[in-house]
Amino acid sequence: MARNRILTLAAAALGLAALVPIATAIGDDAPGDSRIESATALTTTFTYQGRLADGGSPANGPYDLRFILYDAESGGAQVGATVTKDDVPVANGLFTVDLDFGPNAFRGDARWMEIAVRPGTSTGTYTVLSPRQPVSPAPYALFAAAAGSLKVPLTVTGTSAGVPFTTENLGLVTVNQEGTGIAIAGLRTTTDSAAYPAVYGYNAGGGAAIQGETTATNGIGVQAFATQGTAGKFVGQTALDLDGALKVSGSAPAAFVHTVTTAGASKNTCAGSDKVTVLDHPLLNGKPDAIVLITPRADVPGGTTGPVDIGVSYRAAASAPCTGVSNQWVIYTTAIDFVDGATFNVLVISQ
Repeated sequence: MARNRILTLAAAALGLAALVPIATAIGDDAPGDSRIESATALTTTFTYQGRLADGGSPANGPYDLRFILYDAESGGAQVGATVTKDDVPVANGLFTVDLDFGPNAFRGDARWMEIAVRPGTSTGTYTVLSPRQPVSPAPYALFAAAAGSLKVPLTVTGTSAGVPFTTENLGLVTVNQEGTGIAIAGLRTTTDSAAYPAVYGYNAGGGAAIQGETTATNGIGVQAFATQGTAGKFVGQTALDLDGALKVSGSAPAAFVHTVTTAGASKNTCAGSDKVTVLDHPLLNGKPDAIVLITPRADVPGGTTGPVDIGVSYRAAASAPCTGVSNQWVIYTTAIDFVDGATFNVLVISQ
């Protein structure tokens, strides 16, 4: 192939790059025009179109083409695989090929493409066209590059309005993990003593800085761990640190008010004694390992003139004086009967 050639390039796909400047190889014919055609692709393969002039005239027939990607305009290192296309049909100078340099070829850094050509059905030497062609970003590729190589610190500013506590409500940043892995991980691997959190939430309004929610029967909204030391013993680690009041709320709070009822259909004292009132509650029933904290809402639950000692216990089996109560927690006194309407604050910590 001793004749002069000019290859004009117009390409795109990949959503990552469009090849722009015209490649002038050996020859004296200036390229007449160039085009950039963009398309959307879901794989690493993109379509490349070019115009080949052979001896000053539009080329026709089969040609072999070789494409190599580099990280520099001259010299540098090859990036990805070498792509060869044999016997590419060229009609009136135009040809179209599909190129794929592999999944790691375009990672946001500058790239240049070297193109070489030889007659089709030939095993001779390729003629390398010069200069290499810069792979320039298309508009959407600039957006993709910014999303694919986040710089720290990263700040996202905007407004995302919607109804709280719904799976359809999207935030400024939404991560949807459809598999079994972790959706968002905060890893603070430094071992310094500075008291910085791995994940931090700040709220200046009426909501929560960090919220966790589960719809699974055995799911957990927010979970905290303290890693055990040697021999399974804790050596000072803290799983949960509260600087402020502890509040429980919602439709099924861990704290509730128990009101004593001594008569009628809602009677919750034992049939044989009003000294025992049954804490019939889903947070407690059948859970002997729960921790139950009781606070009387008056000094004397029974209305006497002095304080009365009260206790709380779990009754695994029915026995006197509560023959009909089993697998439930109760509040009891030893001196007097509870009066109707006596109230207690109850906090349940389940194990």
